[in-house]
Amino acid sequence: MGLFRHFLTWLLVAQFVLGPGVVPWSHAQQRGGKAGGGGVPSSKDARGGKPSGAAAQEGGPKGTKSLAPTEEALPGGQALSRAIVPDEYTLGPGDSLSVNLWGEYNDTYATRVTPDGKISLPTIGDLDVKGLSLTKAETLLQTEAKRYYRNVKIGLSLTALRVFQVLVLGDVQGPGTYLATPVKRVSDLVAEAGGVSPSGSQRYIQVRRDGQVYATADLYAFLRKGDEAVNPTLHDGDVIFVPPMGPMRVFVYVTEVSTTIGGALTENSVPYTVELQEGERLSTLITEVGGASPWWDLEGVFIQRVTRHPEGVMRIPANLRRYLLEKDDSQNFLLEGGDQVYIPAQVRRVFVAGAVKTPASYAYVPGRSADAYLAQAGGASLVADLNRSFIKHADGKAEPYIGTAEIDNGDTIVVLEKLFKTWQDYFALVGTISGVIISMVGFYAAFTNFGR
Repeated sequence: MGLFRHFLTWLLVAQFVLGPGVVPWSHAQQRGGKAGGGGVPSSKDARGGKPSGAAAQEGGPKGTKSLAPTEEALPGGQALSRAIVPDEYTLGPGDSLSVNLWGEYNDTYATRVTPDGKISLPTIGDLDVKGLSLTKAETLLQTEAKRYYRNVKIGLSLTALRVFQVLVLGDVQGPGTYLATPVKRVSDLVAEAGGVSPSGSQRYIQVRRDGQVYATADLYAFLRKGDEAVNPTLHDGDVIFVPPMGPMRVFVYVTEVSTTIGGALTENSVPYTVELQEGERLSTLITEVGGASPWWDLEGVFIQRVTRHPEGVMRIPANLRRYLLEKDDSQNFLLEGGDQVYIPAQVRRVFVAGAVKTPASYAYVPGRSADAYLAQAGGASLVADLNRSFIKHADGKAEPYIGTAEIDNGDTIVVLEKLFKTWQDYFALVGTISGVIISMVGFYAAFTNFGR
């Protein structure tokens, strides 16, 4: 009786120390015997022997080996823009897979593609899956499984994406090595590198694979049109090279208008350098600079082009109003490398000048009075004389200042100063008049004495 108690005590101690792992081990042995000896403990990684980091996590069904949190959190590993297509996704070293068996024998194994492109499974052994699509790898696995298992079906699923390094070189803000996954695209890596530099090309970005140019990315077509065909995904060992802009560079000078807090208008000519492709027209350029602005003088746009035959400079007027509003394609000119496109501003404005706090040009608002523009300019100064001030119209005519008068586009409000601003001005005037009188009296006396 005492020996039996000691045996139970040691059995409980062993159960406490070894934990619940004793039970799964015994069940795995039973499943292995049923499948003809092909099974292995479910809490072990499919590489054979070492426990998976996530296998001991609670919450999953018995025998399922989930990925460790560190794998799920890999950069971009789970952030998918769309579902992965099994026929298109190509396996490579680092991909994490889940192998599911069901039928007379049920189990799930977690495995990872090794650096040499293989996966290792109990009983089946090593299978070379590098370069195979998910669909082809599953077909290969099913073929091999039939040699070892009867009445068992098998499935293969991707549980985490591999992460690899990609070199981003050329005209980018931060060239270097960046992490990527098979679902990352050229635009993602270029953005991580700080974007294309002002002198770099967005139209002819090279993706080099095995020393050869594998594909060309056009970020303009992708960002403006959403064309994913010109924004390829990446693979292990790829190199992204951003070349400098090619000969199809067009220079654009846009007069931008801004309004200050007080309402004054300022104009600045902002230059752009845009790279086009052969056959692209003025409309593409307008889209590239952000579309037409309400400040633009649509009828004043022109293209300056250097010609060789005859040698000289050609000025081509382009009426964007006819193109944008009337759909006149004759104004959508074909552009050439080196063209300079000038887009002036046509601003409707009113000028306030003279004795005001902030003399400047202000945005024209139909129906606004002279007093409203005067207030916008900070009001008349202490020395202003509104009785002497006047309004000069755009046609050159002038009329006295009337506060309620309606101001038109191009009008100028001129606020004059008072003739006598301070008491010193009055004394100066009296002094001047006195001096003149005294001088006249002196001259008179001199000439009278001289006559005697």
